[in-house]
Amino acid sequence: MGLIGVTFSPQHRPVVAMSNQYDVIVAGAGVIGASVAYHLSAKGMKVAVVDAVGPAAAASGAADGAVSVCSKRPGPMTRLGLESLRYCHGLAQESGPLSGIFAKRPSYYFSTSPQEDQALDDVSHRLADLGDQVTVLADRQGLSPMPGIGPIVHRVLEISGEGHMLGYAAVNAFLRARPLDTFWPCKVLEVGATGNSVLAHTDQGDLEAPYMVLATGGGAKSLIPALPITPRSGQLIVTERDRLPVPLAGELMAGAYLLNKNKRQATLPNPPIVIAPLASGQLLVGSTRENDGDPSRTDFKTVQRLLTHAANCYPALTHLRIIRVFAGVRAAVDDGIPIVGPLDKAPRVIVATGFEGDGICLCPLVGREIAAMIAGQAVSEDLQSLSPNRFREGRMAS
Repeated sequence: MGLIGVTFSPQHRPVVAMSNQYDVIVAGAGVIGASVAYHLSAKGMKVAVVDAVGPAAAASGAADGAVSVCSKRPGPMTRLGLESLRYCHGLAQESGPLSGIFAKRPSYYFSTSPQEDQALDDVSHRLADLGDQVTVLADRQGLSPMPGIGPIVHRVLEISGEGHMLGYAAVNAFLRARPLDTFWPCKVLEVGATGNSVLAHTDQGDLEAPYMVLATGGGAKSLIPALPITPRSGQLIVTERDRLPVPLAGELMAGAYLLNKNKRQATLPNPPIVIAPLASGQLLVGSTRENDGDPSRTDFKTVQRLLTHAANCYPALTHLRIIRVFAGVRAAVDDGIPIVGPLDKAPRVIVATGFEGDGICLCPLVGREIAAMIAGQAVSEDLQSLSPNRFREGRMAS
């Protein structure tokens, strides 16, 4: 067997309750892996889904659920986000897997500094070139630009057309919508490939199929060490249920968050906060981007800084109790763009990782396009720009 950057033992072990009669093995049961599995099954393929822990056990279970186009980088990422948003609407129709999961709702991007104003200007200019699906509904400036907003905020950009779906709900919906064989806990330890098949060596035995999709987030690096993936954690805070007279209708996102995410600015004018209303009636407040973060610990000073700025921007938070603080970990890529596509030296192994907060929005489209890729059909040109081959010979995507 040809190797994929790992030491691989070709010895097979039988897997209890597993069949090797699969067309595709999908490793990872987060939003990306679940969507890929759903779309493959919809094309008539027999799919095995394995996960080291279980569905939505990592970043997908900690996400705020925003289906946001405005938070994407200009260029291919924005266009992919817009196409995925369109596709979400189709999947959310009455008979679709995301019916009752995805919902359209407004988004609010706000500024407390000149740097953040520039970030909001960039969003506004970008949307002007994208048609009428996602639009600027209002650009409010001056004192009290929106009810409930603190005096520190001097501008709010209200966006119409974006949406929301909770990561764990989307995962469960995709996994239940089609006949799939699912196995967890089942950790992939090594991967090997020949010209016609891929062998996944797991802690429960071996699986073999013509194709494998590696959607294990940061875990992909342990299987393919050459991937430029970094675990990046974010501190997250959950409040009690919102008992406020005027609840938030959509997500509040600071311009500093856009600067931190898309321009990779290390020095920010203010903490990069997001305040997201959840379907449960609670508010989720986040989030930092800390390299080599540890999901088992939270940082009191960082949480304090986030909450202080969040309360200054949205004073209603001071009336709610905090019931949980935790750290979520995202898989981040060195150039800030996800890795999606077949490996150059093992084209039957398709990687889908490094979404760093963009997985919720992009999962419907990525699932559809990877299924088309495996079926030998045409794939979006923008998706091809996410190929792992961009890292060959030191090349990086712009």
